[in-house]
Amino acid sequence: MTLGSSRPPDDFFASFVEECSDPVVSLDREGTIVYANPATDAVLGYDPADLRGRTLASFVASETPDERTQSVRERLGQVEGLEGHGTLSVPVRHADGHTVTFSVRFHEHAPGSEAPNHGRGDGPEAAGDDPEAEGDGSDAVYTGVFRDGVEEVGGAVTETFRNLVEHAGHAIYVTDVDGTIQYVNPAFTDHTGYDADEALGETPAILNSGEMPGEYFDALWSTLLDGEVWEEEIIDRRDDGELYHAHQTIAPVVGEDGEVSRFVAIQTDITERKAAMGRLKQYRDIVERLDDPVLLQNRDGEFELLNEAVSDFAGVDREALYGTDEFAFMGPEAAATIDERRRAVLDTEEVAEYEITPTFPKSGREATFSTQRYPYYDADGDLAGTFAICRNITDRKERERDLERYERAINGATDLIAAVDRNGRLLFANPQYRAYHGIEGRDVTDLTLADVVPEGSYDRVEREVERALRGETVEYRTTRTHPTRGRRTFDVRYYPLESPGEESPAGVVGVLRDITDSEHRARQLRVVDRVLQHNLRNALTVVRGRAEQIAAGNADPAAAEYIVSRADDLLETSEKAHHITEILSDSPETEPVDVARVARQVVATAAEEFPDAAIEASGPDDGVARASATTWLSRAVDELVRNAVLHSDRDRPTVEVSVEASADSVELRVADDGPGLTGMNRDVLVDGTAIDALYHGSGLGLWLVYWVIQQSGGSAAVETADPRGTVVTLTFPRSDG
Repeated sequence: MTLGSSRPPDDFFASFVEECSDPVVSLDREGTIVYANPATDAVLGYDPADLRGRTLASFVASETPDERTQSVRERLGQVEGLEGHGTLSVPVRHADGHTVTFSVRFHEHAPGSEAPNHGRGDGPEAAGDDPEAEGDGSDAVYTGVFRDGVEEVGGAVTETFRNLVEHAGHAIYVTDVDGTIQYVNPAFTDHTGYDADEALGETPAILNSGEMPGEYFDALWSTLLDGEVWEEEIIDRRDDGELYHAHQTIAPVVGEDGEVSRFVAIQTDITERKAAMGRLKQYRDIVERLDDPVLLQNRDGEFELLNEAVSDFAGVDREALYGTDEFAFMGPEAAATIDERRRAVLDTEEVAEYEITPTFPKSGREATFSTQRYPYYDADGDLAGTFAICRNITDRKERERDLERYERAINGATDLIAAVDRNGRLLFANPQYRAYHGIEGRDVTDLTLADVVPEGSYDRVEREVERALRGETVEYRTTRTHPTRGRRTFDVRYYPLESPGEESPAGVVGVLRDITDSEHRARQLRVVDRVLQHNLRNALTVVRGRAEQIAAGNADPAAAEYIVSRADDLLETSEKAHHITEILSDSPETEPVDVARVARQVVATAAEEFPDAAIEASGPDDGVARASATTWLSRAVDELVRNAVLHSDRDRPTVEVSVEASADSVELRVADDGPGLTGMNRDVLVDGTAIDALYHGSGLGLWLVYWVIQQSGGSAAVETADPRGTVVTLTFPRSDG
């Protein structure tokens, strides 16, 4: 073979045929054996030299002389056109007498072509000596490779050795003893990207990636020059610069003189396999490092693969678990549940997710697992079992239980509780906080403090939150006006929200305790105490003096009437104190109240009781002026009307009650033409102060009005009428009900 040819040299093919493990036999036109390779001795027990000169048909087994055997014998007896018969099933009699059936296809070629080297004495000496014999077919040779158990597949059968090499899936190249490439097969081009004309005349150095150490090549050449086969993995580089992994076998070819004449190299591209092995190692390392059990079970539930975590929980050596199932190391109830889940995955071939809390008697452990169980398929795509990943969530479940207890405590608290991050964005808020701020049903994490805290209170809140973010615990008292609940008083506490591993707080937790009712009751006690000490004591002192006069027989004739009058005043004062107590004892719940209707009802009753007074009401039709107020509203309106009539200095007092409704509120006005309220009474009505004024029934009555307004979330204003009198305006939030 000349340098640059893409065909291997004759001794290259001959050496492969000589070393072939399958019998190779060449026949002349009469079916006489002209060549047999050494494998005929190893496989059939016949020395190749003994076979030459005998017909192949004579070796066809005759123990079963059926039509098929007879047909094969006839074809081998006259081999002209044998190549066109395709693959034959040839029963050959072994030297020891038994029959071996081969699949064989014969290839016709001229003597001296790419067949076994007949010139080496392995065939007729005339083969290849007469150039004029080529082309007339008179000396055609038929060569066949006998394959034991090889069946025809889709019409593609074993070809001659050249076809085997040319169509091999492995990259094959041949070099001389200096390493110059003399032949490459098509797979070499596919694997390396080098065409034959690019590789021939070069050395394998064109594949050198630089990844292999010099010691590798030193060992390679030392092995080959010693006449031995080199077999190792190598990292080479393709023509496009891409690295690839190959399993490489290089064999020396020994010439007739017994010296190494060339080298034959076979490369198998294992790049994908190496990558897969690398990934598999990574996966194996990851699985083994997991504290969570990972396991593979066959269709019968027997463990075929499991990591060390399974063994740790089970308290059983891993090797002892193979071939067993959950019942071998787990409580029976949990094992039965898992077995049921596993069977369901096999039935449905769908992923199952479930939680289970098994006990492990041998290790004494108990844990909760969140398990994902998958169907597992073998290489043929058949369902082979299930694969499960069991995440240990014992700690998480315990934290969830703790969190649930905390949530129940926080959500069930009467206090308003919320938390914000360092930017003032809400992290959570309990139902009481949400209800007070009107954010029920909303995702509070979309809100900031500025969205929920009233504008007038925000600056104070922002300052105190900043203090808490610096690590302080903040406590203060504040008053806020609620749209429907009125003025409320809160004890506020801010706590830094600690974050594990962080030096500064992650946010602030706020707890707002509504102390309005307790404050109201405290003030009520002070009022009642003032009334008892001042009003009742003074009145009773006078009553006692008049009674002593009557007892001594020198009483003023009007003394008895005075006593009766004072007693009536005391009864009225007592009744108003009782009503105030009832109001403060009720929860501050509001409901839709038709203010115009209440006004008309109160005025109608007062007009009958005070016929000498001119008492009138005006306002919209029923259902238009609905306000959010307590059911005590009618008592407050009645008190204002009575106070205007009883304290008037007119012979015919005039009182006008009017109601107006706007989009946001409802206003009720009580206007009279009397002498007007004193400053102390105004203070009582507007903000509940001036306790010193409450030594008479009217002052206590205005105190009652004040508490009704507060419980309703409303407000009061007092103005002087023109030319005289007083206008009391009560404003209540509009009700949507």
